[in-house]
Amino acid sequence: MMSWELRHELSDHSGLREEEIPVIGMSFDSLPLAQEFYTNYAKKLGFVTKVRNTNFDKTRKDAKIPINQSLHCTREGYRESRVKAATRSNRITATRCKARMYVMLDREKECWVVSIVELKHSHPCSAEKVIHYHEYRELTMHAKCVITDNDEAGIRPNKTYLALANEVGGSSNLSFSEKDVRNYIASNLRCSDDNADFNGMMNYFVRMKEINPNFFYAIDVDDANKFRSALWVDARCRASYEYYRDVVSFDTIYRRNRHGLPFASFVSVNHHGKSTLLGYALLVSEEILSFELVFTQWVRCVGIVPKGIIIDQCKAMTGAIRKVLPDTIHRWCIWHIMKKTQFKLGGYARYGELSAMMNHIVYNSPSSESFEVHWAGFIKEFELGQNRWLANLYANRRKWVPIFFKSEFWAGMRSTQRSESMHAFYGGYLHCKSGLVQFVHEYDNVLGNKEQKELEDDVVDSKGVIPCIGSTCIERQFQQEYTSNMFRTLQLEVRKKTDCVVRSTEQKGDTISIKVDEQKVFWGKPVYHTFIVEFDPLSRKSRCECNKFESVGILCCHILAVCSYYRVDTVPSCYVLPRWSKNVIRKHTYIKSSHDVARSNETHNLFKHLCSEFYNVAQDFVACDEEAAILRAALSDAKSRLTDYRASMRSTTLDGTQNTMPTQSTGGVILHDIQGPSRVKTKGQPKGKRLGAELDKLIK
Repeated sequence: MMSWELRHELSDHSGLREEEIPVIGMSFDSLPLAQEFYTNYAKKLGFVTKVRNTNFDKTRKDAKIPINQSLHCTREGYRESRVKAATRSNRITATRCKARMYVMLDREKECWVVSIVELKHSHPCSAEKVIHYHEYRELTMHAKCVITDNDEAGIRPNKTYLALANEVGGSSNLSFSEKDVRNYIASNLRCSDDNADFNGMMNYFVRMKEINPNFFYAIDVDDANKFRSALWVDARCRASYEYYRDVVSFDTIYRRNRHGLPFASFVSVNHHGKSTLLGYALLVSEEILSFELVFTQWVRCVGIVPKGIIIDQCKAMTGAIRKVLPDTIHRWCIWHIMKKTQFKLGGYARYGELSAMMNHIVYNSPSSESFEVHWAGFIKEFELGQNRWLANLYANRRKWVPIFFKSEFWAGMRSTQRSESMHAFYGGYLHCKSGLVQFVHEYDNVLGNKEQKELEDDVVDSKGVIPCIGSTCIERQFQQEYTSNMFRTLQLEVRKKTDCVVRSTEQKGDTISIKVDEQKVFWGKPVYHTFIVEFDPLSRKSRCECNKFESVGILCCHILAVCSYYRVDTVPSCYVLPRWSKNVIRKHTYIKSSHDVARSNETHNLFKHLCSEFYNVAQDFVACDEEAAILRAALSDAKSRLTDYRASMRSTTLDGTQNTMPTQSTGGVILHDIQGPSRVKTKGQPKGKRLGAELDKLIK
C-alpha cells in the first residue's frame, strides 16, 4: 500500500508568476502581509489556508508580540467524523496534507521571513472550484450596491442573483452564491432586534425632517413609554392636500410587517383622476383611541379637516371620526359591502338573479324615493325580510348607497379601493416578516412612483391639444381646460348621450323642465330611466336630478343631451372645475418627494459615483476599437499605479489601522427611551399553523 508521503504531489503552478510562489527566504514587512500573500497564493492554486499555531514572545509580559506563525492547508491532519458524509455540513475532510508556510520574525531586519515551505498537497487542487469554498466567497462592492438598490426597489434576492450572474456570463463566474446574497440582506439591510428596528424608523423620520423641514411625523407612546402609533406625511403630500382636501379615503391593512402592526393610508384623487397619497400611519390596535390619535395628529398636520371621508364598516373608525372630525361627512365603502353579497346571500337558490337586482337598485336608482320603493320590492320578491344583514344595511342606507350622497362632491370616489391599490403596491414588496425600516423605505418608493406618474401625465397635457375628429364644441371647450384623463371621462358621457332622448319640455317661469329618458340594459333587457333636467335658456345653466356634476364634477349625459337639443355650443364657466384643470399651477408639483439616501454608506455612494462617471466615459468611446483599446490601457495603467501606491502606504499605515475599529454614522438621533412595539393581534380568526391547513382549505 502506498504511504501518505508518496501520495503528495506538486500542484500545477503554470498560471502563477514566480514572485507569487512562496520560497524560503522571502520577506514581508508585517505578519498580516505574509498571511495575505499565502492566502492569495492558495486562492489562485485552489486550496484553503488556516493559521495552525502562533508563538509569542514570553519575555514580554506586558503585551503579546508574535515571533513565528505556521500557515497550513485546511486539509492538514486526520480525523474521523461520526456524521455521515451525505448529511455532513462541512464535507471537506482532512487528508494529512502537509502543505504549509512557516514565517518567523527577524528582529534585526524588523521583517518576517519565510523559513519553511511545503508546496505539495495530498489532494487535488482546483482553481475553478475554489471560489465556491465558503472561506473565499465574498461579495464585491458592485454586488453590494446592486443588492442594496434592488432590495430597496422590492426585487427578490433570487432575481438579483440572476442579474449579477448574467453580468459575468453565468453563476459559475461569481465569487458568491445566492445564499450569500440573502445573508447580506438579512445581516446588513434588516434589523433583527425589535427596538433596533423601531429606532431605525425613528432615525428615518429625523433624517427626512432634516432634508425638508415640512416633513411631518408624530409618535405616540403609552404610560410605559412603549410605541403606540406613528403618523408621517411627506412635504409634497402636505402641499398637495391644499388642492385635494375635498374627499379622503382611509383604510387599514394587516400582515405587512413582522410586528403585526396594521398600517393605514390617507388617499385622495389628483387632477388627473388618479390616486395620490396624503399620509401613512402605523397603529398598535384598531381601537377608538388609536384612530383618535391618528386623526388628531393628521388634522394637526394638514390644518383643515376634509369635507368627506370614506371608510369601511369599522365601528372604531366611526367613533373616532365622530369625535375628531364631527363636521366631516363620512360614508362606508360600497365595494366592501357589495363584496360580501356572495358570502351573505350565496346560499339562496336564485342568487344570480338576486345579486343582479340588488346591484341594479344600489347603483342605478335615480332618486332616494325610487330606491326605497325598489328595495322594498326586492326584499318582498326574494323573501328576505328575516335577513339581519340586509336589514342592518337598509337601516344604515344613508352611509353607503350612492343616491344619498349625490348632492355632495366626492370626486368620483365611493369606495376605499384607492387605498386598497396603495396597499396592493406595498403587497408586492412587503410581507409578514418585513421590518419597520424596510416599510418606511418602501414608502419612499410609493411616493417616488406616484410623483413620477403625475409628472408624466403633466408632461402629456403640456404638449398641446389635438382636436378630435368629429368632436363637438363642448368637447373642444373641455379639451382645452381638462387633463387628458378627465377629458376621457367626459367623453364617456358624450357617448352615453346617444342613449338619451328628450321626451317632453315644460316651461316653469324662467326655466324649462325637461324629461330625459336614458336607456340601460338590465338582465339582458332594455330599461328606461327618466331624469328631470332644469334648464335656463338665458344663462345656459342646467341642473339634473342625477346630480352627477355635483358629486363627480363631470357633466352628465342628460345635461349634454339637453345642450345638444337646444344647440348650446359652450357651457358656462361654472361647469369647468379648476379641480380637473391642467392650466392651474399647483405648488406641490414644484416640491420633490423626500428620498432617504442614508441607507448606503459613504463608500458605496462614492463607488456608485465613480461607476457612473466611468459609464459616461465608456459609452462615448466603446464604438471604436482603437478608442476602446486606449481606454482599457489607461485603466490598466491606473490600476497598476494605485496598486503600487497602496503597497507603499500600507507599511506606514498598517500599525495605526490594526487597532482601530470602523465606525459608521447613524445619520440621526437614536431615541433609546422609546421602546419598540410588541407583536399585536389583529381582528379575525388566526390563520392555522398546521402544514396541511392550506391544502384543507383548498379542498374545502
